[in-house]
This record gives sequence, structure tokens and C-alpha cells, in this order.
Amino acid sequence: MPDWNKEYWNTIKDHFNSNIDELDDRVESVTDGRITPALEDITIGSGRKMSAACLFFDIRGFTKRTDSSDLEKLKETLYMLNCVIPTVMKIIYDYNGYIEKNTGDGIMALIGTEDNNESSAMDALHASLTIFYALEHLINPHLEKKGIDKVDARIGIDLGQILITRIGLPTGTSKHKRNFLTAVGPTANIASKIQNASDTNEIWVGDQIKENAYDEYQKFFKKKSIEDWIWIYQQSREKYHVWHFDAFWEKL
Repeated sequence: MPDWNKEYWNTIKDHFNSNIDELDDRVESVTDGRITPALEDITIGSGRKMSAACLFFDIRGFTKRTDSSDLEKLKETLYMLNCVIPTVMKIIYDYNGYIEKNTGDGIMALIGTEDNNESSAMDALHASLTIFYALEHLINPHLEKKGIDKVDARIGIDLGQILITRIGLPTGTSKHKRNFLTAVGPTANIASKIQNASDTNEIWVGDQIKENAYDEYQKFFKKKSIEDWIWIYQQSREKYHVWHFDAFWEKL
């Protein structure tokens, strides 16, 4: 897990600046039309069970950005996505995470590989704080200078046992692999539900994230309620709670 300091923040800024270099030209080259790639043979893999944090990141109001057929408006959206998603991905990687899927307007990530729940929980929380810091102090200022609406987002996280399975198509070649890892189980489902219910620019988490967070972080958890929430602890009738993690990084 990287330390939150000026040196690490500079690596994020360097990555962002490298990513947006000539981004205008790349986006401008987009034209109307669609090309469907050919499917090639691949080998389908297997899977395994592990304990990890599952993190969902979502851009708010994305549908409104794409409800126009105006190519120039769509290019603005494409530019925004190329600012946001690569930066979020870098941060997830820095905090020992794996991108399970890119949903177009968001990301699902798995964080934690050594069955260390405390480490997984803290990496997920620190990654979330870093993502929101980057939105506020790096990405949105740049977008606003370009005349593009700023990005609001939300994050939902849970921690627990997840089945990681590799899924693929029966055709392909070794050059063009068509298989991918996906997470299956209640932890992923809960994290998705939490993210969908969370408020704009907030981090919401499940009980297991709170339970495994450092003692000094407990003061930042505020209990939340979700309408029609049905999750309980396995083999009990005790409700599985949801929390707003109300913390932020100090400005560098």
C-alpha cells in the first residue's frame, strides 16, 4: 500500500498528464460507425475461492452525458472517460487491486490477495479516498478548464469470500484471448447494492469493511439505512449493516 504523501500524489499526476497528452487528437479522430472484431479461439481457465474486498466505482449522471446523438457531445464524454477511468485503474493497481470489469461508466475491482482481511479493507478504503481526492484536485479542475462538466461519483465496498472464476468463449486464438476473470458470490452482490444506494461523492461500505478497519478509523463510519435491505449474517438473523465512510485525505 503506498503512503499518502506528496511523492505518491506526484506519481498520480504524472500518470494523468501522460494519459491526457494528445488526448484531444485521439478523441477527435473518433467518427461515426462501428466495427465488430472477429472472435478467435482461446482456452477457458478455472477459478478459486478467496477473501477480498469488492469495490464498485460509478460515475453519477452518466446517462445524461450520452443521451445525445451529437458527435461533439459524445466526444466530450469520451474525453471525460479517458481522464477518469485510467486514473481510477492506476489507483486500484497501486493498492493491490485487480480490475474485474469496466462497466463503461464505472469499475468493479477486487482488492486483497493474501487472505488478510485488515489489509484488504484498508487498501480498499485508502484507494477510495485517493480516487475522490484525484477527482476533486486533478481530474475535475482539468475537465472544467476544457469546458466539460465535472464528474460526480460514488463507491460501494464489501469484504468477504469470493469465487474468482475464469470464463471464456470456445473460439479464438492465443493472440486474441477472449477469456476474463469474474467474481461470484454475495460479497460482490452486496457491494453492488451498496454502491447503487450510496449518495453522490460518498463511500459506503458493508459491516465487514468496518469490522476490519483500523481502530483510529472507526470514528469515520456513520450507519446508513437502505430501503428493502434484506441482507443478514449467515446462519443468524442479525442484520448486516451498511456504513458511510466519512473521511478524506488531507490536501497535499
